Amino acid sequence: MNTIDSSTQSKTVFDGNILLFYAFDVGDDIALKAIEERGLVPTHVVPLSSYFKNYHLPLSFYLTDTKEKQGSTTTPTSDCIISKIHHFGVLSFCYRIPFTSTLEELKSELLEIKEVFDKRSEVDAEWVFKRIKSKVVSPKFYNLKTFYFAIHVNPTADKMEPLEFKEKYGTKIASLLRLETKNLSDYQMDEILTSSIGYYGQDLVIIDSEAAFIYDHEYFEQMEFFESANVQQLELQYFDRLLDEELNQFYKQRQISIPLSVYIPFINRNIETPTSRLARLRVDISVITERLENSIKLVGDSYYSRIYSILTEKRSLKEWRDSISRKLKIAQDLYQVHQDRLDLIHEEFLELIIIILIATEIILSFMKR
Repeated sequence: MNTIDSSTQSKTVFDGNILLFYAFDVGDDIALKAIEERGLVPTHVVPLSSYFKNYHLPLSFYLTDTKEKQGSTTTPTSDCIISKIHHFGVLSFCYRIPFTSTLEELKSELLEIKEVFDKRSEVDAEWVFKRIKSKVVSPKFYNLKTFYFAIHVNPTADKMEPLEFKEKYGTKIASLLRLETKNLSDYQMDEILTSSIGYYGQDLVIIDSEAAFIYDHEYFEQMEFFESANVQQLELQYFDRLLDEELNQFYKQRQISIPLSVYIPFINRNIETPTSRLARLRVDISVITERLENSIKLVGDSYYSRIYSILTEKRSLKEWRDSISRKLKIAQDLYQVHQDRLDLIHEEFLELIIIILIATEIILSFMKR
C-alpha cells in the first residue's frame, strides 16, 4: 500500500507558483517624494490591501529587465510582481516563478531556482540603489539582506480536501519548506505541519520559519503578509546589530571626554557625544519599529490575525523586538547617567560662579574702605 501511495505521489503533477521575497537595507532614510518627482524609477500605483494602514506607504515601481536597464525602455519584468522602496531605507522585491511538475521534481529544482534569484535580486537591488542613491541618507549597498519564500499549489482536479492533501503530501511539503532534498524526520515534519491554518475548508496555509506553503487558488493576500514580515525582520535585525555596535563603541571608551563648552548652560545643546548619539538612535528606532508593528490592522479578522501571529512566531519577530527593547533600555539608562553627570557639572559650575561673585564683592568692599 505504501509503495503504491509513494508511486502515486511521485507521478502527480501540480501547477502553481514559487514566490521569492527579498529585502535589502540600503540606508537610513529615503526621500520617496523626490524620487517620484524626478522620475528616478518608473513608479506606479498599487492598490493597498484593506489589512494594511494607508499612511507611510512605500513607493511601488516597475523593475525593468536586465537587458533593458541599459537602454531607455521601462517594460516591467514578468516575474517580479512586487518592487518597493520604503522610506526607512529598504528595497523589497517578490519574484514569481510558475511551475508545472511533481513535488519531487520541484524539490530538486528549488535550490537551483533560489541560487539564480539570489544573484538576480542583488543585481536588481543594486540597479535601483544606483538610481536613487542621491536621495538616500547614509547610502550603502547593502547593510543587510533577508529572504523568505512561499510555494503556491493550485488545488487538484479531484478537489482533494486540505487535511487529506496534508496527510498525503506532508513529508514532501516539509522537505520543500526546509530546502532539503531528503525527507525530514517525523519530529521535524510534525513541527512544520502543525503550523497550518485554513479558512473555507478548501484552502491550506502552512507557515515555517523560512518558507510557507499555500494550497489554494488565491495567494495575493497571504503574499502581502509574507512580504511585510520579511521587511520587518530585516529592520529589526539591522536595528539590533546597530545598537550592538553603538553600545560596544560606548563600552570601549574608558572615559567619555566632555568638551569645555558643556560647562556653560544653554550653549551645549548641539554637542555630539556618545550618549547623545545613543539617545537620537533610540528615538529613531522607536519610531520606525512602532510604524512597522502597527502598519497592519487585523481587528475583527481572526483568520489573518492567526496567519500574522504564526508568522510573527516563526520569524522570531517578538524575540527581535524584545532584544531591541532591552538594548534601548540600556541606552536610555546610559543617557540618563550621562545627563545626570552634566546636570551636576552645571550645578557645580553655577556654585563656583556664585562663590567667585561673593568673593569679588568682598574684595571690592575692602578696597573701597
